[in-house]
Amino acid sequence: MAVDLQLKYGIQVVTDGEQRGNIIDYFEQIPGLGRRFGRPAIIGKIKPVEDLDNFPKISDCRKVLEYLESLGVRGVEVKVTVTGPITLGFTYGMGGLGPYSSILDERLYLDLAYALNPLIEKAVKIGCYIQVDEPGLAGRFLPPGIAGRILDEFFGSIKSKKEVILHVCGSLSDIPNLYDMLLKLQVDVLSLAFSGRREETNLQMISREAFEEHGKKLGAGFISNTEVEPVERTLRRLRVISDKVGIENIAYLHPDCGFRGTPLDIVKDILKNMKEASSIFLSEVAE
Repeated sequence: MAVDLQLKYGIQVVTDGEQRGNIIDYFEQIPGLGRRFGRPAIIGKIKPVEDLDNFPKISDCRKVLEYLESLGVRGVEVKVTVTGPITLGFTYGMGGLGPYSSILDERLYLDLAYALNPLIEKAVKIGCYIQVDEPGLAGRFLPPGIAGRILDEFFGSIKSKKEVILHVCGSLSDIPNLYDMLLKLQVDVLSLAFSGRREETNLQMISREAFEEHGKKLGAGFISNTEVEPVERTLRRLRVISDKVGIENIAYLHPDCGFRGTPLDIVKDILKNMKEASSIFLSEVAE
């Protein structure tokens, strides 16, 4: 159903819809991650998964690829979303640190980065785009300096012929040096949100010069993921984003974030308006 819904509204890079759980629970099969008193916790040294083929993210990705092939769909890519080591490590670490010394122990996050890398390489090998979700960066889970060292090593070890996307929701302006740190990471696309009251401040931060200097493209979250906005409002926002970074530096158009807490009828209306606004915008820039 999730894939059908995306296809109906013209989504060109689809996901499996993460039907099995939330962005944290998906990774509980990683050795060293588990639960204590019903909460996510680190229960041992974090290590890579041995059976990658049966890891939910990989098996679900294969199912989407097979489903698209069965429909005879061409020109639609598949994206695998992976919760990044900062968000994942901090969330599990708050429930119990296992062998790690503190929530600021960089070994915790680096071990998790090494554990995630084979999963990412497997997804790339079967033909998927990779999006790393790091909401914890805007959530102040770690200082940007520490987070930057960890993520630089993490992304530097990813080998992919397809674009690697980093999604950070929330306002970047609240945290000194966060935006500059993101620009320096070894990723192809920075996916940012611009639609919420706090997220609108991101419009003042982005620029063509910064993106081109650092070799980045933008994933533009130009429409709310929780409420139905008028097409004209989202179109105005998209025009502002384009004026700031240049149309040639926009890689993807998408909602601010995921739809996990959004009712299905609202999701449909959001996707409908996103498709309409995107079509109008693309026809304008093609003239």
